[in-house]
Amino acid sequence: MTNVEKKWFDQYSGAFENIKRYWGAYGGRSAVLRSPYFHAAVLLLLVTWNSWSQPKWWEQVISVMPNLLGFTLGGFAIFIGFGDEKFRAILAEPDEDKNKPTIYVSLCAAFVHFILIQLAALIYAIIVGSLHFYVPWPTFVEKLIPYLNLLSGSVGFCLFLYALTSLAAVTMHVFRIAHLYSVHQRFRQSDTTD
Repeated sequence: MTNVEKKWFDQYSGAFENIKRYWGAYGGRSAVLRSPYFHAAVLLLLVTWNSWSQPKWWEQVISVMPNLLGFTLGGFAIFIGFGDEKFRAILAEPDEDKNKPTIYVSLCAAFVHFILIQLAALIYAIIVGSLHFYVPWPTFVEKLIPYLNLLSGSVGFCLFLYALTSLAAVTMHVFRIAHLYSVHQRFRQSDTTD
Protein backbone atom coordinates (compact mmCIF):
# COMPACT_ATOMS: atom_id res chain seq x y z
CA MET A 1 0.00 0.00 0.00
CA THR A 2 1.42 3.37 -0.99
CA ASN A 3 1.58 6.32 1.37
CA VAL A 4 -1.29 8.05 -0.48
CA GLU A 5 -3.46 4.92 -0.32
CA LYS A 6 -2.75 4.57 3.40
CA LYS A 7 -3.80 8.18 4.02
CA TRP A 8 -7.05 7.58 2.11
CA PHE A 9 -7.67 4.38 4.01
CA ASP A 10 -6.98 6.10 7.34
CA GLN A 11 -9.39 8.92 6.46
CA TYR A 12 -12.21 6.52 5.61
CA SER A 13 -11.58 4.15 8.50
CA GLY A 14 -11.59 7.13 10.90
CA ALA A 15 -14.88 8.39 9.47
CA PHE A 16 -16.47 4.94 9.70
CA GLU A 17 -15.22 4.55 13.27
CA ASN A 18 -16.88 7.86 14.24
CA ILE A 19 -20.14 6.79 12.58
CA LYS A 20 -20.02 3.46 14.40
CA ARG A 21 -19.36 5.23 17.72
CA TYR A 22 -22.25 7.67 17.16
CA TRP A 23 -24.64 4.89 16.10
CA GLY A 24 -23.82 2.86 19.20
CA ALA A 25 -24.19 5.86 21.51
CA TYR A 26 -27.50 6.76 19.89
CA GLY A 27 -28.86 3.25 20.38
CA GLY A 28 -28.78 1.96 16.82
CA ARG A 29 -31.66 0.81 14.69
CA SER A 30 -33.74 -0.28 17.68
CA ALA A 31 -33.62 3.26 19.10
CA VAL A 32 -34.96 4.62 15.80
CA LEU A 33 -37.68 1.98 15.44
CA ARG A 34 -38.84 2.44 19.06
CA SER A 35 -38.73 6.23 18.90
CA PRO A 36 -42.08 7.99 19.38
CA TYR A 37 -40.69 10.77 17.17
CA PHE A 38 -40.15 8.29 14.32
CA HIS A 39 -43.66 6.91 14.90
CA ALA A 40 -45.03 10.47 14.75
CA ALA A 41 -43.20 11.01 11.45
CA VAL A 42 -44.77 7.87 9.98
CA LEU A 43 -48.25 8.97 11.12
CA LEU A 44 -47.67 12.44 9.69
CA LEU A 45 -46.58 10.81 6.44
CA LEU A 46 -50.04 9.26 6.12
CA VAL A 47 -51.73 12.59 6.85
CA THR A 48 -49.56 14.49 4.36
CA TRP A 49 -50.21 12.12 1.44
CA ASN A 50 -51.17 14.96 -0.86
CA SER A 51 -47.86 16.75 -0.26
CA TRP A 52 -45.51 13.91 -1.19
CA SER A 53 -47.60 11.94 -3.68
CA GLN A 54 -47.29 14.79 -6.18
CA PRO A 55 -44.21 15.88 -8.15
CA LYS A 56 -42.04 18.63 -6.69
CA TRP A 57 -42.54 17.59 -3.05
CA TRP A 58 -38.78 18.07 -2.70
CA GLU A 59 -39.10 21.85 -3.08
CA GLN A 60 -40.60 22.13 0.40
CA VAL A 61 -37.81 20.02 1.87
CA ILE A 62 -35.11 22.03 0.09
CA SER A 63 -36.64 25.32 1.27
CA VAL A 64 -36.95 24.29 4.95
CA MET A 65 -33.97 22.06 5.70
CA PRO A 66 -31.05 24.51 5.24
CA ASN A 67 -32.56 26.93 7.78
CA LEU A 68 -33.29 24.15 10.25
CA LEU A 69 -29.82 22.72 9.76
CA GLY A 70 -28.19 26.09 10.47
CA PHE A 71 -30.32 26.55 13.58
CA THR A 72 -29.41 23.06 14.77
CA LEU A 73 -25.67 23.53 14.27
CA GLY A 74 -25.86 26.78 16.25
CA GLY A 75 -27.79 25.04 19.01
CA PHE A 76 -25.27 22.21 19.10
CA ALA A 77 -22.42 24.70 19.47
CA ILE A 78 -24.24 26.39 22.36
CA PHE A 79 -24.92 23.01 23.96
CA ILE A 80 -21.24 22.03 23.78
CA GLY A 81 -20.31 25.18 25.74
CA PHE A 82 -23.22 24.95 28.21
CA GLY A 83 -22.51 24.90 31.94
CA ASP A 84 -19.27 25.13 33.83
CA GLU A 85 -16.33 22.72 33.67
CA LYS A 86 -17.45 20.84 36.76
CA PHE A 87 -20.92 20.27 35.32
CA ARG A 88 -19.53 19.04 31.99
CA ALA A 89 -17.18 16.73 33.89
CA ILE A 90 -20.16 15.27 35.77
CA LEU A 91 -22.01 14.67 32.48
CA ALA A 92 -18.94 12.98 31.03
CA GLU A 93 -18.42 10.65 34.01
CA PRO A 94 -18.60 7.01 32.95
CA ASP A 95 -21.58 4.96 34.04
CA GLU A 96 -21.15 1.82 36.14
CA ASP A 97 -21.74 -0.12 32.92
CA LYS A 98 -18.59 0.65 30.94
CA ASN A 99 -20.31 -0.25 27.65
CA LYS A 100 -22.99 2.38 28.19
CA PRO A 101 -22.20 5.87 26.84
CA THR A 102 -21.99 8.79 29.25
CA ILE A 103 -24.86 11.27 29.50
CA TYR A 104 -22.74 13.79 27.61
CA VAL A 105 -22.01 11.38 24.74
CA SER A 106 -25.68 10.30 24.61
CA LEU A 107 -26.82 13.90 24.31
CA CYS A 108 -24.20 14.64 21.66
CA ALA A 109 -25.33 11.51 19.79
CA ALA A 110 -28.92 12.82 19.82
CA PHE A 111 -27.76 16.10 18.27
CA VAL A 112 -25.62 14.27 15.72
CA HIS A 113 -28.57 12.03 14.84
CA PHE A 114 -30.79 15.07 14.36
CA ILE A 115 -28.21 16.72 12.12
CA LEU A 116 -27.63 13.56 10.05
CA ILE A 117 -31.38 13.04 9.52
CA GLN A 118 -31.65 16.63 8.29
CA LEU A 119 -28.70 16.11 5.96
CA ALA A 120 -30.18 12.85 4.66
CA ALA A 121 -33.54 14.52 3.99
CA LEU A 122 -31.89 17.45 2.21
CA ILE A 123 -29.51 15.36 0.10
CA TYR A 124 -32.27 12.89 -0.79
CA ALA A 125 -34.57 15.74 -1.88
CA ILE A 126 -31.82 17.33 -4.00
CA ILE A 127 -31.05 14.01 -5.71
CA VAL A 128 -34.70 13.14 -6.38
CA GLY A 129 -35.36 16.66 -7.67
CA SER A 130 -32.41 16.43 -10.04
CA LEU A 131 -33.67 13.10 -11.38
CA HIS A 132 -37.10 14.49 -12.27
CA PHE A 133 -36.92 14.71 -16.06
CA TYR A 134 -38.46 12.84 -18.95
CA VAL A 135 -36.70 9.82 -20.39
CA PRO A 136 -38.33 7.67 -23.10
CA TRP A 137 -38.42 4.43 -21.14
CA PRO A 138 -39.71 1.11 -22.49
CA THR A 139 -43.44 0.67 -21.86
CA PHE A 140 -43.06 -1.83 -19.01
CA VAL A 141 -40.74 0.59 -17.17
CA GLU A 142 -43.05 3.57 -17.83
CA LYS A 143 -45.84 1.70 -16.06
CA LEU A 144 -43.63 1.39 -12.97
CA ILE A 145 -42.61 5.07 -12.86
CA PRO A 146 -45.70 6.32 -10.93
CA TYR A 147 -45.13 3.66 -8.26
CA LEU A 148 -41.42 4.44 -8.05
CA ASN A 149 -42.30 8.14 -7.72
CA LEU A 150 -44.65 7.32 -4.84
CA LEU A 151 -41.99 5.21 -3.18
CA SER A 152 -39.33 7.89 -3.51
CA GLY A 153 -41.77 10.57 -2.33
CA SER A 154 -42.76 8.57 0.73
CA VAL A 155 -39.14 7.86 1.70
CA GLY A 156 -38.01 11.45 1.17
CA PHE A 157 -40.96 13.06 2.91
CA CYS A 158 -40.70 10.59 5.80
CA LEU A 159 -37.06 11.64 6.25
CA PHE A 160 -38.20 15.26 6.18
CA LEU A 161 -40.95 14.65 8.74
CA TYR A 162 -38.59 12.62 10.93
CA ALA A 163 -36.16 15.55 10.87
CA LEU A 164 -38.99 17.84 11.99
CA THR A 165 -40.25 15.53 14.73
CA SER A 166 -36.66 14.96 15.88
CA LEU A 167 -36.60 18.66 16.70
CA ALA A 168 -38.92 17.83 19.60
CA ALA A 169 -36.58 15.03 20.71
CA VAL A 170 -33.55 17.31 20.74
CA THR A 171 -35.56 20.00 22.52
CA MET A 172 -36.39 17.49 25.26
CA HIS A 173 -32.71 16.53 25.52
CA VAL A 174 -31.78 20.20 25.95
CA PHE A 175 -34.47 20.52 28.61
CA ARG A 176 -33.02 17.47 30.35
CA ILE A 177 -29.60 19.13 30.40
CA ALA A 178 -31.12 22.35 31.74
CA HIS A 179 -32.82 20.35 34.51
CA LEU A 180 -29.59 18.52 35.36
CA TYR A 181 -27.75 21.85 35.45
CA SER A 182 -30.39 23.26 37.79
CA VAL A 183 -29.93 20.29 40.13
CA HIS A 184 -26.14 20.70 39.88
CA GLN A 185 -26.40 24.38 40.82
CA ARG A 186 -28.64 23.60 43.80
CA PHE A 187 -26.09 21.10 45.10
CA ARG A 188 -23.28 23.61 44.60
CA GLN A 189 -25.21 26.27 46.51
CA SER A 190 -26.06 23.86 49.33
CA ASP A 191 -22.35 22.88 49.54
CA THR A 192 -21.29 26.52 49.88
CA THR A 193 -23.93 27.35 52.52
CA ASP A 194 -23.08 24.34 54.71
